[in-house]
Amino acid sequence: MSIMIEKVSTATLKQQLCHYLGLARQGKEVLITSHKRIVARLLGEDGQSSARLPLREPTKPLSSLKDIGGFGFKVDPLKEIEKERSER
Repeated sequence: MSIMIEKVSTATLKQQLCHYLGLARQGKEVLITSHKRIVARLLGEDGQSSARLPLREPTKPLSSLKDIGGFGFKVDPLKEIEKERSER
């Protein structure tokens, strides 16, 4: 199966977004460029969500993240970085 590939600059993409979304829906791959370099690609949904991790609703409020400890480090890594930088 051959995949059609289109290249488009970010400026043109912004102006003609609906057109390029339509191409992606049709199965074409759209390469997005900035200053003639590819920075992203736009692909249509193929219906194979099993290849992706499932999204789940959060079970705790965002504010509970501040209560999470470190990763078992004996010392605070940020303090170690600051200490090391101050010694330079």
